[in-house]
Amino acid sequence: MIAPLSAGIVHGGVRMQSAKTLEYLRTRGHEVAAYNPWEHYEPESFDIIHLFLAGNETLTLAKNLRNRSTRFVLSPVFFTRRSASTIRNILSMEDIGSQLLKGFSSDYSIKADVCRSADLILPNTMDEANLIIDGFGVPIENVTVVPNGVENRFENASADPFIQKYGLKDFTLFVGDASAARKNVLPMLEQYGADDPPLVIIGALDESDYSSACRKLIKASDNIHYLGPINHDDPMLESAYKAAAVFVLPSLFETPGIAALEAGLAGCRIAITGLGGTREYFGDHAFYINPDKQESIIRAIRNAHQAEESPELKNRIKKQFTWQAVAEKTEAAYQSIL
Repeated sequence: MIAPLSAGIVHGGVRMQSAKTLEYLRTRGHEVAAYNPWEHYEPESFDIIHLFLAGNETLTLAKNLRNRSTRFVLSPVFFTRRSASTIRNILSMEDIGSQLLKGFSSDYSIKADVCRSADLILPNTMDEANLIIDGFGVPIENVTVVPNGVENRFENASADPFIQKYGLKDFTLFVGDASAARKNVLPMLEQYGADDPPLVIIGALDESDYSSACRKLIKASDNIHYLGPINHDDPMLESAYKAAAVFVLPSLFETPGIAALEAGLAGCRIAITGLGGTREYFGDHAFYINPDKQESIIRAIRNAHQAEESPELKNRIKKQFTWQAVAEKTEAAYQSIL
């Protein structure tokens, strides 16, 4: 298994997906090596090479693996709000313009090249799969959807440690990289009212202008609580999910947002972006946000707070989206090309 080099610094969804897929495949009895760029490997000595992320930092590896006799599987972690037809048109124009601009490659053409190199592609959602099939021209038989997953530990945590430490309960919770514009935290902070339940932000804010704007709004409100990052393995994170009433991800898109799966398993009601395949995971058991409409964020949060708790989402996640289920589907995908 080969995770992108950025996973060592950016502790986001790609790192979690690759690490947990590796861990749970090992629990099923498979011998899995974690790629270390300082070591030497012979790809042909492995039955499967599984690369995570289609992008510039994985392009050279993908091109190399394409010409090897081992099987090359790719989890692309790709989504865009542009349509498949728009992607096709961009790639077509790039093909025409390549005679004038030799050496130029757009982000889409790089991702397409990585995807076309693989024997099998494992997107996390059908939305992602359709973009790869229709936008990049990858044969449908080369694509198998394998979802993201969640750890069972989030189901049975206790809310008490968080409540005792912070004195907060039944609040709105955001967990993620708050400094990333894609997470769309700033418009949420601008809309959040003094009479709404407290808002708790867990995640990083850096020194960017975007983060500075977020910090200014947080400082100006008595109702918004910024706690900074909490390590994913820290029981306090589990406790935060349990203490919260509503979990929110107002992102421009999510595929599907592992934190939202964790919160749903813990029993939170979910307010989440409707873009990026989230509906495939949460179905009718979430309140969906249009990230382009600022008022949609606060409306979804308020509606979620007013809704009754339901075990249906938790049961759906336990049945379909645990890392054990992900490992089983990944194993089956491997077997289909061996």
